[in-house]
Amino acid sequence: MHTSKCIFISGSSRGLGLQLAEEYVKLGYLVIGCSRGNSSFKHDKYVHYEVDIVHDKDVMEVFSDIRKKKFNPQNLINNAGIELSSLLSMTKVDDAQAVINTNLMGTFLVSREMIKIMQRSGFGRIVNLSSICVSLGTVGASIYNASKAGLEAMGYSLANECKSFDITLNTLGLSYVEKTGMSDARSNAVISNSQQQLLKPSFLQVDEVVKAINFFAAPESKNITGQTIYFGGVR
Repeated sequence: MHTSKCIFISGSSRGLGLQLAEEYVKLGYLVIGCSRGNSSFKHDKYVHYEVDIVHDKDVMEVFSDIRKKKFNPQNLINNAGIELSSLLSMTKVDDAQAVINTNLMGTFLVSREMIKIMQRSGFGRIVNLSSICVSLGTVGASIYNASKAGLEAMGYSLANECKSFDITLNTLGLSYVEKTGMSDARSNAVISNSQQQLLKPSFLQVDEVVKAINFFAAPESKNITGQTIYFGGVR
């Protein structure tokens, strides 16, 4: 199955990832999604893979199947991630490792396999989803912030690696997105403190995120790469 409008979204079974999958199906895309569990979202233009993206072999098998079925994803949204709100002195090693494995290493594995497909097709747009917490230095988010800061640094280096191709890699630093569960891991006090540091403190709507992704994904944005843009007016 060939399509010029095909997008891969990691972490698509719930929260923001699920809503992005639903929105891109409405926009006429064939959406390929993945998560550690099954998805309740069923549509003839949605393909779901159950995979834990921290496992190299499993990710490679997913992309082997994608190639076998002749899907041609030219857009990638690296959305999969684990939230962790915990003071460093109270954080367990296993919890910290899980955050680093999913948020950073999992994104690395998915991006590696997607870039191979994009290089063959001569076109690709990758958008990583980071967080305003990195810039704000949010209390109780040191490990989470470290994983997202690493994601931003990796994104810039990958953009440099892909500069000879029509492949761009950019990052969106999200503030809290309404009705996605993004604020569940944070106390009201932490959320309020974060919002007080923003020029635009309101919760985001999913369509705002989609429009920002589409800006980066447009063919006309071929010279915009290696950038990180934060919502909310972070300085």
